[in-house]
Amino acid sequence: MRNVSPSPPSSTRGIQFKLIGASALGVLLLVVSALAGLASAWFDLGAAMPDSYAVSRDAEKLQREFRLQVQEWKNVLLRGSDDALREKHAAALADEGRRVRELAAVVAQAEDPKTRELVAAFLVDQQALERDYQAALATFIAAGYDPAAGDAPVRGRDRPLAQALDALATHTGQVAEAAIAARSQHARELLVTSAAVTVVAAIGLLLALSWWLRRAVVRPVVAVEAAARAVAAGDLDHQVQVIGNDEVARLARAMRAVQETLRGVLGAQAEMARTHEAGQISHRMDAEAFPGAYGRMVADCNALVAAHIQVKMRAVSLMARYAVGDLSEDMERLPGEKRVITEALDTVKSNLGAINAEIRQLAAAAAEGDFSQRGDVARYQYDFREMVLGLNQLMQVTEGNLGQVSAVLRSIADGDLRARMDGDFKGVFARIAGDANTTAAQLATIVADIQQVAGGVREAAMEIASGNSDLSQRTEQQAANLEETAASMEELTSTVRQNAEHARTANELARSAAGVASQGGDVVGQVVETMGGIETSSRRIAEIISVIDGIAFQTNILALNAAVEAARAGDQGRGFAVVASEVRTLAQRSAAAAKEIKGLIDESVEKVADGSALVRQAGNTMGEIVASVQRVTDIMADISAASQEQSAGIEQVNQTVVQMDGATQQNAALVEEASAAARSMEQQAARLVESVGVFTLA
Repeated sequence: MRNVSPSPPSSTRGIQFKLIGASALGVLLLVVSALAGLASAWFDLGAAMPDSYAVSRDAEKLQREFRLQVQEWKNVLLRGSDDALREKHAAALADEGRRVRELAAVVAQAEDPKTRELVAAFLVDQQALERDYQAALATFIAAGYDPAAGDAPVRGRDRPLAQALDALATHTGQVAEAAIAARSQHARELLVTSAAVTVVAAIGLLLALSWWLRRAVVRPVVAVEAAARAVAAGDLDHQVQVIGNDEVARLARAMRAVQETLRGVLGAQAEMARTHEAGQISHRMDAEAFPGAYGRMVADCNALVAAHIQVKMRAVSLMARYAVGDLSEDMERLPGEKRVITEALDTVKSNLGAINAEIRQLAAAAAEGDFSQRGDVARYQYDFREMVLGLNQLMQVTEGNLGQVSAVLRSIADGDLRARMDGDFKGVFARIAGDANTTAAQLATIVADIQQVAGGVREAAMEIASGNSDLSQRTEQQAANLEETAASMEELTSTVRQNAEHARTANELARSAAGVASQGGDVVGQVVETMGGIETSSRRIAEIISVIDGIAFQTNILALNAAVEAARAGDQGRGFAVVASEVRTLAQRSAAAAKEIKGLIDESVEKVADGSALVRQAGNTMGEIVASVQRVTDIMADISAASQEQSAGIEQVNQTVVQMDGATQQNAALVEEASAAARSMEQQAARLVESVGVFTLA
């Protein structure tokens, strides 16, 4: 880029001296003409304002003072109950009346007759109003400071005076305006004359100067102006065509030099902008390629760009460290308006540190189970504020939901199963609330079922205990009956054994029947009697066996009922169910044994009946004994064999009865144990009812 130096000014006097001379002469003529007109107008306007203006001001002041006097009267009425205030406003009322009269006297000295007439009428009415005020004040005091009573005599009396003052102020204003308008009209006439002279002189001068300026100045200056406007508008390619060597020509050549230099600066700036846009922010313009201030301007621009890039890169470096959580470095203190960058980075660091502290504090409190802590929302704005609000909402929701869970668990621990978690829960808290409510509901159902079952178990245990008590009594009675049966069977055994011995003796005697036939009748008679006793004993044994069979049947029924109740009692009645099963088995065995004994007894009864029939027949045919000894011997042999079998059967019956007696004793012991177990189960059921009774279900 070539350096363009301005051309030195010409030594000849150029257009500037001519222009200055002509301009100075024209200005001098215009100034002289204008000063002459202004001086005459100044002298006319410099006199004092007309007296009518002062009268108008005094009339307005009189109007204000009269309003103040009326206001003081109202103050007397409103504050008259207080002596100090009443005296204060009464004195102010008198002072305002005095000032009104003084101002009216001043206005009455006006030159305008109508003004004097209006003031005189006002003074008369004003004096009458003051007298009325004094009378109304006395009435006010006499009426006990009643504002209505004090205001009644003078109500509306001030309006005519106010209207009169309005008319006076309007009239004095009109008089003052008329006087001022007259003086202003005279001054305007003087100014018009002076302006006319000045305009004529200026027109002549302008006509002469315009011809010369158009030829020597206007055309070249317009060309230079067009170039300057083009440069100002950013058009550096505009060409200036001026011939000559005067100031305007030199100005045109200087304008072309400015265009060349500015085009060079703009080109360098465009190149730097292009390279910076491409990412090469280290590129700078060559300041030495431009002369003087342009070189300094380029150097300053380079320094400015470097400084801004340095600050920007430093801010980017700090923001990168802040982004990864390293808040150890601070931004350098920048001066002036660049302090905003320092303050912004300081604010970023401070806010990041503060929000980090808030998060650590809330996290530590939450880790310790304290959800009552809250972050300071007022310290933050925008997203930081929303972040702290979100953390506070998290702590609040967690605290409220865990508090409800704790309340439900505390209520369940206190036995109140009606507690539930109510509210609008979401996510995990909704599942916790649902699980807690389901747990409480299931616990309530289980406890209700336990209470119902415990009541049923208690009633069943009471019934089982009662049934076992009855069964124990019946078993004891059965044992006593079996003891009697055993005793009878011993007697029967002895009798049957004797019968067998007798049969054998009869058999032996039958063999010798021929020798002792005479004694047969006696023996047969004894046999008949013995057989009758045997038949009676057999029938009694059959009845006893029937009783035993009935007792075994009832024992079986009771054992069955006990097993059913034990099944209802569940685990608590399992031991009792085993006892009931054993009792039922023994009862069935007792019934089977009794049935067998009954069969044997029935058979013995039949055989005893047969024996009795044979004995009776033997008695009837005793006469034939001798002839039928052999047949009798055979019969007696049969009888002896039957007696032996009967003896064996009776022995078996005796053994069976003994076994039944032992089984009955065992039944009695088992029934006693079942009764004790039933009473224990009843007590446990009562304790269970008492334990589940602490829960409140509805």
